[in-house]
Amino acid sequence: MKTLTMRDLNRKTASVLDALERGETFELHRNGKAVGYLTRTTPSPERKPDWKAHFEWLRRQPKARGQMLLVEFEEGRRRLRAREQALGNRP
Repeated sequence: MKTLTMRDLNRKTASVLDALERGETFELHRNGKAVGYLTRTTPSPERKPDWKAHFEWLRRQPKARGQMLLVEFEEGRRRLRAREQALGNRP
């Protein structure tokens, strides 16, 4: 893979496109940092979330866990309230 600066791409666009047609791949740099790739292959399609399957999975989860989670939250809130009262921050 060849490296290519933005300045080179700007000055030699036609020859870079010819090289791409021949199958060459370039790593594009701007200010010394890689910012992208030029290649003949098409990018892979963006994967989208399958929300229907996700919500179906959520429905299959045991309901008892949700109740236990609420109990844990309430216990945490009680501890914080007691701590605040002990420090005198709350009446």
